[in-house]
Amino acid sequence: MSKRLYAKYLKCFNAFNEALMEESDRARVVLVTAWIDHFLKVKIMNEFSKGNAKARKDLFSSNGPFATFSGKLNAAFCAGWIDADVYHDVQIIRKLRNEFAHTIEPVSLNDDRVRKLIEDFRVPKRKYYDWGELKAVATKNGVIIYTGERPDDATDELYIPGTFTFRMAISVIVAVLVANLDIPFTTDEEDCIVKLQLPKHMRKAQQP
Repeated sequence: MSKRLYAKYLKCFNAFNEALMEESDRARVVLVTAWIDHFLKVKIMNEFSKGNAKARKDLFSSNGPFATFSGKLNAAFCAGWIDADVYHDVQIIRKLRNEFAHTIEPVSLNDDRVRKLIEDFRVPKRKYYDWGELKAVATKNGVIIYTGERPDDATDELYIPGTFTFRMAISVIVAVLVANLDIPFTTDEEDCIVKLQLPKHMRKAQQP
């Protein structure tokens, strides 16, 4: 991908992240799941493009094999389209979506149980080696986010919001998912189609 096209991709992706920032926690989880479901559907439609319109439509009908989010996700994993760490993390997102969408009780990405699920994501380790081990402290000069031993000049332990780590994780998870699915995108340049390519260090999953 050229630098110019990559810049356009980043612009779109930044817009996606900004949209998430404007939503409530409940809406963030539902919106992310809807986007992932859309990408999975696009991949399946590309792969199952033969037959006729009715047969293809029936694949996604209420009784079709790809009617549910789980059905699409399992198909993508079993077909070898997505990596194991992507499958693992999207399963967590699916569980969060079910909980956030189907309860009338207040729920937040900052809830301790939800934060632990976010820390259990595996795909972000492709970009953030110490994902799940991050801590934060205040010092006289500001804030330090660290792993390992506590900095000597730390004054207070700080809370890292689940909302913040969720947004960090989602940007990586969705990028790797799209690259896994090898979905072609059109651009505003005439007859130009591109596919997302990950940086070399992010192409393989880290060991859990």
